[in-house]
Amino acid sequence: MAINVSREKLLFYAVAGGLGGLAAWGAAEAFLGIRSVYARDVILGALIGLFIGAFLAAIEAMSVGQWRQALRGIQSGGIIGAIGGAVGLLVGEFSFDVLGGLYGRIVGWAVLGIAVGLGVGTASRSAARQRNGALGGLLGGALGGLCYQVLTLTFPQMFGRAIAIIILGALIGFFIGLVTELLKRGSLMVVRSGSRNAREGREYALAKPVTVIGRAEESDVGLFGDQSVLPQHAIIRREGKNFYVSPTAGGAVAVNRVPVNGRQPLKSGDRIEVGATLFLFRERAHVPGS
Repeated sequence: MAINVSREKLLFYAVAGGLGGLAAWGAAEAFLGIRSVYARDVILGALIGLFIGAFLAAIEAMSVGQWRQALRGIQSGGIIGAIGGAVGLLVGEFSFDVLGGLYGRIVGWAVLGIAVGLGVGTASRSAARQRNGALGGLLGGALGGLCYQVLTLTFPQMFGRAIAIIILGALIGFFIGLVTELLKRGSLMVVRSGSRNAREGREYALAKPVTVIGRAEESDVGLFGDQSVLPQHAIIRREGKNFYVSPTAGGAVAVNRVPVNGRQPLKSGDRIEVGATLFLFRERAHVPGS
């Protein structure tokens, strides 16, 4: 089947990255008068990585009101992003002497992007999301580095730097979202919602080996407010290239209107009912090496 890319998710990630860049620029301006180039780079890179990483790692959880998961995302995304940002700009500074200004920028911001992507994946506790995030961050950071060099040479310093950091964050966010969407193996799209947060049309990527559906905030797919749904109501397991759904003790799940007893294999196009919510299961076409 064709790969389904959620435009809403790409927009979410791009906007979150851009807002993180804006916040980073505001926080970093006060430190740009430091005379030591390396100290300035460490602080600038850490702040940019911190804010962009925190915004991107928390955006999905915040959009559905999963505040504890959002806090975990802010912590992991911010910490890993800050470390990677500091290292990235130091690497970029050293690269200036060897590769020149343009390539030094690209290398430095690419390292920052990788760290931000790793932070986003770590927040979701998914190795696949870490891999996809790092790849997307690499692409977004490298392109952002190119834009950064051009914009800071074209516009007055403060204005050019502000626009460049915002665009850098937006590009990192966009490419993290794009790579995640292109490489996702399966997803659940809400067709009919019976909860206050899982609005119709929202898509949940099945990136983890075990995905929990339930009313508890810690659930990977949260169905808040639906009293017919247990705190942990159903589980979807990914085993190799295949997906299976099973109800938990006391939970009721139907696939294509047929109640599930035990473990039910899923195929693309299956409709899964959990409480008052109906999901459409979509699977990426199997390709060699996927």
